[in-house]
Amino acid sequence: MKRELLCIDHVSLIKNGETWLDNLNFQMFAGEIMGLVSQSNKGHDQLIDLICYNRPISFGRVWYNGRIVNRYSFSDNSSNRVAVIEQQSHLVEDLSVADNVFVLREGFKKYLIQERVLREQAERFFAENGISVSLHKRVFALTPLERSLVELGKALLMGCRLLIVDNPGNFLSQTELNEFQHRLREVKKQGISVLYIGNHHQEVFRIADRTSLFSNGRIIKVFEQDEMTDEKMAPYITEWFVPKAKNEQETSEGALHFHHVCTENLDHLRFNLHRGECLTLLDMDNRIAGDILDLLTGALRGTSGWITLEHQHYQPQTIGDCLDAGIAIIPKNPVENLLFEHRSYMENLTFFVDRKLKKTIVPEKIYRSIRREFAPVIGPALDEASVENLPFIEKLALVYYRMQLLNPRVLVCVQPLARGDMFVRMKILTLLRQILKMGTAVLIITANISDTLEISDRLMVIEHGRCAASYDKTEFGKLDW
Repeated sequence: MKRELLCIDHVSLIKNGETWLDNLNFQMFAGEIMGLVSQSNKGHDQLIDLICYNRPISFGRVWYNGRIVNRYSFSDNSSNRVAVIEQQSHLVEDLSVADNVFVLREGFKKYLIQERVLREQAERFFAENGISVSLHKRVFALTPLERSLVELGKALLMGCRLLIVDNPGNFLSQTELNEFQHRLREVKKQGISVLYIGNHHQEVFRIADRTSLFSNGRIIKVFEQDEMTDEKMAPYITEWFVPKAKNEQETSEGALHFHHVCTENLDHLRFNLHRGECLTLLDMDNRIAGDILDLLTGALRGTSGWITLEHQHYQPQTIGDCLDAGIAIIPKNPVENLLFEHRSYMENLTFFVDRKLKKTIVPEKIYRSIRREFAPVIGPALDEASVENLPFIEKLALVYYRMQLLNPRVLVCVQPLARGDMFVRMKILTLLRQILKMGTAVLIITANISDTLEISDRLMVIEHGRCAASYDKTEFGKLDW
């Protein structure tokens, strides 16, 4: 018989007149992996906080491990025995794994610590739970997978019965993600429950026993085991699918070629990207993005091989050479890295226009023309005096509108769909499709394919810095990630 571990019963959370959780009903059983996919991220952080801490709520009740821990009439701000594994580390960077796991935990009361005994206990505990991480390592030297496994081990040692794993595809490579999911399945056998939050339903379906669809602070659908298919999810995401235009013409004209390029993390990497084409590089080891960007911006020289841009040898000295050659880059966190939050929308949109036009002073009529062109698409946000006032989706869209204005030969995007809910991903896919129709070649580098196959023409799987497999769009349906 299933034992209920967590029950959120008609909970609403209203702060400053805004509803973050709206009559939320949610249930988890012991030894279950419950998936959670968000249509919108509103209420995401509040839901995690509600499960971890018993803070005041507006309506409803919360049961955890068989007892009421929170209700609208009384909240004691206590914490529940729940651990969160997310992109942000919860470990002390300068201490060893053993110190983090045993010393820095609730309930540890020894004043004299015998290091040998501590390490023996840690080694035995990690071995029993199938966790292979060097206990001598400092946390700052751990890989993302090792750090996640250490946090998992620490949670088990503390007696946590519920783990919240928040978007591991954002910080683990595909290989690391597969290994971490395997470890979670083993943990489940011990009766531990896992709330697995993911950006994409296919990733979540691979591991979950059931999956909840979360939108604007409430659960709108629970998919049972036999319902976790693309067909069952389709009615909820069809409106976000961006089909390829039928009249869109393909071209075989080359744009960017890597010819057997070698660096520390690239091993004779070879690919050919054409104009108007979208190529996705799935980096199974999550190592190649930095080297590719450094090669394109002149910060790195390859040890062998060469790069050509539209059949001309390409060897930039500075990032300015990259821009002048017509290569634009959108890094993993573009809002933080590409926008000037205290400047206006127009100032951000037209940044680099002077370089594109090769004019020191851009005539005012150019700015007026740009405003007329983009006003019907962008709307009122175009008049914002400071972009920091805009919602995240508008800031992200601004980055892609700037790329449309620059109209580069090649656009390189690093994990473009790593952040954001379904609405955000739909916006990005739509804007990328528009950029492709302008003839720009788009190179996507990602550690998790997520929705990128919806827009990609080809997929290359990169392992240990070289191509391990290549697929055309007609073969995507055969892939099982």
